[in-house]
Amino acid sequence: MRTFITQYNILMQMVYNLSMELTDKNYTNIIKNNEAPVFVDFYSPTCGPCQMLTQLIDEKLETYAKDKGVTVAKCDVSRNPKLAEAFKVQSVPFTIVVMPNEKLKYPELGLKDNAYYFNLIDKLSGKGSFFSRLFG
Repeated sequence: MRTFITQYNILMQMVYNLSMELTDKNYTNIIKNNEAPVFVDFYSPTCGPCQMLTQLIDEKLETYAKDKGVTVAKCDVSRNPKLAEAFKVQSVPFTIVVMPNEKLKYPELGLKDNAYYFNLIDKLSGKGSFFSRLFG
């Protein structure tokens, strides 16, 4: 029954374009069973830079990534200490990409400019941005 509820929650997040919340419990469904790269944002609700990144993800980055075939997930480190420990998160915001083979790539600590995140999604998708295809 729990598996059904977890899968239902993931489906509802996808249908209603809500940010996917990565937890200790749904890690396997989101990371291990995913055939696409997963961009993970480790955050704390009390962290100012984290909230700025969360807003970018919710308003723009998630839809952009979805169109490029990249999954975006967020993980509240205070509610999911096992994941924070497994990924060796010592400070937030911390972002990392988990590839389909579970190889970790592009770890970044701190808030970067918006272009960094969009360029990373382009790199992961292998498609490049409109401007990079036009002028690259």
